Amino acid sequence: MGRGTPAIGAKAALLQVLIRGEGYGLELIDRVREATNGELVLGQGSVYPALRDLEREGMVESYEGPPLPERGGRPRIYYRITAAGQRAALDDRQQVAGLFGFLVPLNGRA
Repeated sequence: MGRGTPAIGAKAALLQVLIRGEGYGLELIDRVREATNGELVLGQGSVYPALRDLEREGMVESYEGPPLPERGGRPRIYYRITAAGQRAALDDRQQVAGLFGFLVPLNGRA
């Protein structure tokens, strides 16, 4: 995880940023780092397995974006949170509030 990181798992962190909008792996890494002011820095070695686990658990779903020339014609894989993932993120919101500096909105309200 990151330097002196509190005990929050990659899956919980990813759900917190995904509840605010879909994204692809490297973008999600940046969003977690930005949302936590650098307190939580996830590596690719933890993010991609966590995203696969979250998808297998029904918390997120993935889809392919358009092929990109800068990726040799390969598409990016995007992830979006499901209703089950939203419930899990809301259940974790008190635990992560200090790290993320916010509470995940409940029905659009903090």
